[in-house]
Amino acid sequence: MKTVLVFEPGESLRTLYKEELEDEGYHVCLSKDEGEALALLKKTSVNILIVEHQIEPTETYTNLLNMARELKHIPIIIFTSHPRTIIDCEWWGEMEYLNKTSNLDVLKDTMREMLDYGWYVNRFYRSRSNLKQQEFYF
Repeated sequence: MKTVLVFEPGESLRTLYKEELEDEGYHVCLSKDEGEALALLKKTSVNILIVEHQIEPTETYTNLLNMARELKHIPIIIFTSHPRTIIDCEWWGEMEYLNKTSNLDVLKDTMREMLDYGWYVNRFYRSRSNLKQQEFYF
């Protein structure tokens, strides 16, 4: 059984996500803040991370994303109502960005793709690694 860690400040949304994702066969860990999510990520074997985007990310939020992405190579879905244009471009291309809707089918389909196809996630980490090794001349 795959484990999903969901960081969502809204209690009613956390409950909805838990019910919907458990119906799909996932084990769901919920977090109401980034500190709790980071602690869960450190002690739990997580297969995918779903996070609400913060307009002004805290250091803990940034540490959460970095740990998931760089140390544990966990796929990340930013599931938010904020427009993509305000999200720091540092994160673009290394995770999925989805607009929140009341219909969670797109979220579930994206999760399945990211979990079922290892190449999908590994592609992002390989491209990031390759960019770090290349020299750019202007």
